[in-house]
Amino acid sequence: MRLSKTNRILRHLLLGLTATAVISCAAKPSDWIDVPLRNGVFYQQRFEFKSSVIEIPLGAQQDLEYMLNMKQGGSISYAWQANDLLAPEFLLSEFHGHTIRDSNAPGEVMFYKEGRNESSEGYLVAPFDGIHGWYFSNESTEDINITLNLSGFYSLIEQ
Repeated sequence: MRLSKTNRILRHLLLGLTATAVISCAAKPSDWIDVPLRNGVFYQQRFEFKSSVIEIPLGAQQDLEYMLNMKQGGSISYAWQANDLLAPEFLLSEFHGHTIRDSNAPGEVMFYKEGRNESSEGYLVAPFDGIHGWYFSNESTEDINITLNLSGFYSLIEQ
């Protein structure tokens, strides 16, 4: 099908306007300031994504640690809920991480969150390779069960 002279002229005008718009956008000064990439922002590693729902029984007047192995830059999203807890003040929880010690030299530990409550949720990007997890202390006279939901880049450590 052959275009009429009017259609050809309109087509050329439209192409010309499009080209002018592209050139004028490219020639405009940018409103962006290029910020240098900082350490700890981008990691080019391939982690295995996992999701887990873990039931953690915790007897009356007992404590335990539930731990994950994570690489620096790996992240998790978590939520835990204590079931059958008499009152939130009876459960002490600490979310923390520490390096893996391979000598007698002191390791490093970092506390992310501490408190007395019946639930918690959040998101962590591991600041270093190591062990990250929760310490729970059930100070009540009743056994409880903690349900931990995890998604992210971690490996479970045999408890």
